[in-house]
Amino acid sequence: MVGLGTAVRRDEPDSVHQARTMTRRLRVIVALVPSDAGRPAARELKHYGRVLGDARDLEVRAELAARLLDELGDDDETDAAHERLVTDLRAEYREAHGRVVEYLDGRSYRRLLALLEDVAEDADDLDELAVQHEARKHARALRYLAEALGDDDTAKTGAALQDAFGEHRDYTLLARSLDDETDPSLVRVREAARKRGAASLGG
Repeated sequence: MVGLGTAVRRDEPDSVHQARTMTRRLRVIVALVPSDAGRPAARELKHYGRVLGDARDLEVRAELAARLLDELGDDDETDAAHERLVTDLRAEYREAHGRVVEYLDGRSYRRLLALLEDVAEDADDLDELAVQHEARKHARALRYLAEALGDDDTAKTGAALQDAFGEHRDYTLLARSLDDETDPSLVRVREAARKRGAASLGG
């Protein structure tokens, strides 16, 4: 995150895009970690993503316009198309990029980094089943939303994920309950439960 911030400040190629992608990825991860810092971190990531998005959208539009004009053989940089679609958009991008830098140099970004550190510390103490439990809740939410929208295919995907996480959890808990057993018949059940749990997630 810090490295990307440095690249964005310098306006290195594709840095704004990479930072925006990272904020989206982090929002997903943060939502899966039970942490008091999770919600404020997600809110701040959303804010940072909007600031990046404003700049990125202008950057993309200018790039696409320049490419189209080049394909059309329009190399007159003083005509209306170049002025409006390339020159002006690039100027707007520089202003938007300036706002990104202001954010990176401000208190909000420092607070975001601190919140993400807190989430990371909480994540270090997580059991894999706790993470998968959060993922199962999101799969259930996906299923319910898809069902409400009449999207049967997505609803089936959500249901399949929900079932897979649930089955893995149940078999894993069964196996863990037998961790201290040495009787061969119980050991056999334990190992079978572990294998079945892994298989439920494609392992």
